[in-house]
Amino acid sequence: MKARISRKFFCLLLTVVMACTLLPITALAAEPSGSIESAGITHDNGVLKNAVSVELQNVTFAKSVAVELYSGNTLLTRATLKTGILPVGQNHPFVTCCIPTEGEDAAWSLTPWTPKDDVVPDKAVLVVDGSKLDEETFTLNANEWANLPGTVLPPSGSIESAVITHDNGVLKNAVSVELKDVTFAESVAVKLYSGDTLLTTAALKTGFLAAGQKHPFVTCCIPTEGEDEAWSLTSWTPKDDVVPDKAVLVVDGHELSTKTFTLDAAEWKALPGTAFPYSGSIERVGITHANDVLKNAVSVDLKNVNFESSVQVKLYSDNTLLTTATLKTGFLTVGQNNPFVTCCIPTEGEDEAWSLTRWTPKDNVVPNKVVLFVDGNEKDTMDFTLDAAEWKALPGTVRPSYYVTNGTATENKPSPKTFDAGIAMYVGMALTSVAGSAVVIGKKKEF
Repeated sequence: MKARISRKFFCLLLTVVMACTLLPITALAAEPSGSIESAGITHDNGVLKNAVSVELQNVTFAKSVAVELYSGNTLLTRATLKTGILPVGQNHPFVTCCIPTEGEDAAWSLTPWTPKDDVVPDKAVLVVDGSKLDEETFTLNANEWANLPGTVLPPSGSIESAVITHDNGVLKNAVSVELKDVTFAESVAVKLYSGDTLLTTAALKTGFLAAGQKHPFVTCCIPTEGEDEAWSLTSWTPKDDVVPDKAVLVVDGHELSTKTFTLDAAEWKALPGTAFPYSGSIERVGITHANDVLKNAVSVDLKNVNFESSVQVKLYSDNTLLTTATLKTGFLTVGQNNPFVTCCIPTEGEDEAWSLTRWTPKDNVVPNKVVLFVDGNEKDTMDFTLDAAEWKALPGTVRPSYYVTNGTATENKPSPKTFDAGIAMYVGMALTSVAGSAVVIGKKKEF
């Protein structure tokens, strides 16, 4: 008897067989795949366009497709297929990845980059679903690459000369650094030195020169007062005795040229805006007199004081700092030489031009040293001798036997009550001792 297979069972069996047969194919189709066929500069009817085209084959992906563009080992940019441009899970026989030198293709997003004339792409890497699937090296025509819109010249430039600016033979207030063949993508700066000391940095302001173009002649103007409209300066104080002698050109962060030069020192000193270097010395120190009458101060006579921010005189007795006198704002002009300056350090109050740190002048602590500080730098020290009797006779000095509390001197005398109580205590102890002895002696006599 022949077994019969029902039509319903046969259909079910056929469905299972077909499912088992197609399952590996479906699974295979879901695997990421793809390769790079070629890469070249995009042309349109023989005319160069602004892109590198990377031709891909048999691309299948579940999540992402990306092409990385390199020059040697340097990653230039990464092109990522935008969502929805191609269906996932299907094989795409031919796909073009377009990497423009300006903007980006509608189908591919790019990481930021600056295409440069002398950095020619030569390698592409295909990454599908996060896995590197293929790599292709290629050679582009360097001239065609340099001619693409969007590519920029490599940073360049040199220093031709540096001089003090003149106008019809008249000195102006600047050092002019003449530059040649400047090309930049982001920044141009000139650093001005005296020896190894950086004086200031002039940075080209945005919008004054076009990026990506060669500029045959550029003047960097570094004034001693203010700044040029095209160049911003870091803060500096031009000084008479610090003459610039070196300039360094920095383009796009790269040091491209260094120029040493010699300026006329007298011309430099004559420029408006230059200031004397900080200076000063101590001429003499003595107790202040007026018509041979003692006053209440120590006078420190200074010579040739020039400062930017501060003048201080520190008064010592041996190694003990007694007080610091600081010049008050507005009493002397900064940046000018002051031939004669008197620092007055009173024993009572303070001079209108000099503020003092708190101190209590004492009869037996006689000042004998002063130190001059200008702009925080120690400029001079002088040892001296004051007449001790004159010092003691000054108003404001106090005897060493005095207590000093919060600037108020009080004579250190024992309290009478305390003294009397002490005497009474000692007398009482003595009498008790004598009485005890008498008792003992009396008892011995009884025997």
